[in-house]
Amino acid sequence: MNNEGIDSWISIFEATTFEEAAIVKGLLESSKIPVVLDRDSLGDSYGMEESVFNEVAVKVPKELVSEAAQLVQSKQYGTPQDY
Repeated sequence: MNNEGIDSWISIFEATTFEEAAIVKGLLESSKIPVVLDRDSLGDSYGMEESVFNEVAVKVPKELVSEAAQLVQSKQYGTPQDY
């Protein structure tokens, strides 16, 4: 799959840091799902040239949204509460 029409890719996850976005990207890419990370789209949504938000949108092709979202939702993030 090529990256043509990347502007029409769909955001399936909004990471609070670039590092978190990179982890999600690695998860998706390990399952052969193409991914782009987009910091600009969040600021554009609010009519800002330079985003004041730290969020990073994780985007995939429209035809892989369901598969990608299920994969991300199936993984637990963060630190376990009980030891």
